[in-house]
Amino acid sequence: MNDTTPQMQDLHRALLMARSNEERFQMGISMCQTARAIVWSSLPEDLTPPERRVQFFLRYYGDELPADRCDDIVAEMRSPNEKAT
Repeated sequence: MNDTTPQMQDLHRALLMARSNEERFQMGISMCQTARAIVWSSLPEDLTPPERRVQFFLRYYGDELPADRCDDIVAEMRSPNEKAT
């Protein structure tokens, strides 16, 4: 659904493009940080920290990757960390 007139879209784009590259970059970073904060705050607080990370991953990236790849990543996240010495 798009309820914005072409004139307003053009004005919005012009205002956005009038900003410097750095300002536009900072806006993108800010939006990403906000999105991540919203996802973290939506997770149940009674989950263990590792399970919260799994749930964050699934909500934030789960629709962007093939299901089998997500399953592999989640399995790796849930496996005990084995560090080589």
